[in-house]
Amino acid sequence: MSHINSIIRIVVASIAALCLMWGCKSKTETPVEIADMTPADTTVAPELVEDTLPEELSVPEPPKKADELFDDFIFAFMKNKSYQRQRVAFPLEYTYDGETKQLSQHDWKFDSMYSRYEMYTLIFDSEKADKMAKDTSVDRVIVEELDLDTQRAKNYDFKRENAEWRLTSLTDGPMENSVNSEFYSFYHQFATDPGFRTAHIVSPLPFSTFDDDEFKTVETTLNPEEFEEHSPELPKSKITNILYGQTFNNSNLRILSLRAHASGFECKMVFKKNGGEWMLTRLEN
Repeated sequence: MSHINSIIRIVVASIAALCLMWGCKSKTETPVEIADMTPADTTVAPELVEDTLPEELSVPEPPKKADELFDDFIFAFMKNKSYQRQRVAFPLEYTYDGETKQLSQHDWKFDSMYSRYEMYTLIFDSEKADKMAKDTSVDRVIVEELDLDTQRAKNYDFKRENAEWRLTSLTDGPMENSVNSEFYSFYHQFATDPGFRTAHIVSPLPFSTFDDDEFKTVETTLNPEEFEEHSPELPKSKITNILYGQTFNNSNLRILSLRAHASGFECKMVFKKNGGEWMLTRLEN
C-alpha cells in the first residue's frame, strides 16, 4: 500500500511540475507574440515619426564648417532637434495670410521640413543658378514648401550672419504670392494629367541616361509617349524649392531637379516656354 501511495505522490508531483512549467511558458511567450505583432499592426504618419524622434536618435551636430554651404547646414537643421532650436532666431517672425506674430522658444515645435519626403525638388531659372548651391558666398536662402492641391506656400527665410545660418522668419500664405507661381501651377497639371503632360513634351525628346553596363552616359531621344518608361514618378501634391538667389524674372527656362535623400538619385527635366506655353525639352537621369 505504501508503495502505491509513493507512486501516486510521484505522479501528482510530476503533474504539478508540468503545470508550473506550462504556466511559466505561457506567461513568457504571450508578451513576445504581442511585441512581434505591434510594428505590423501600428500605423503612424511619417511626419509624426520624424517630428517626435528623440534627440539621441537624430544626426550629430555638424562641425562649424557646415555653415559654409547651406545644403550641409540644412541637413542637420532638419534632423537634429537641439541644433534646430539653436539656429532659430527667437522671437521668430511668423506671418500667416498677412497677419504677423512673434514665436517664442516655448511656441516652437520641431520641424523636419522636407526631410520627411522620400524625394524633393529644386527649380532653377538658368544653368548658372543650378550651380549656386555650391557657392560659399550665398548668405540668404529661402526654402519653399508647396502644397499644389491647396495652392499654399510655406517660406522659410534663412540668413547667414556672423558666419552662422539661422532661420529668421517664416511665412505661410497663398501660392500665388510666389514669383514662380505660374510655373508651379503648370507643373501641377503636368504631373497629374497624362494627356496634358504628353501634349507638353517636345517630339522627339532629347534624353540622357547612364548605362550601368557600359559605364558611360548615353544620349538618345524619346517619343512623348515613352516619357513614363524613363522618368521617375513625379510628385503630384507636395513639392519643394530652394531659392539660392534665383529670381525667375523674365526667364523662359526652368530646370527641375528631382532628388532622393538616401540614394543620391537625381533626375533633371528642362522646361522652356515656347509660344506662351511651357514644354519639356530635355530629360536626364
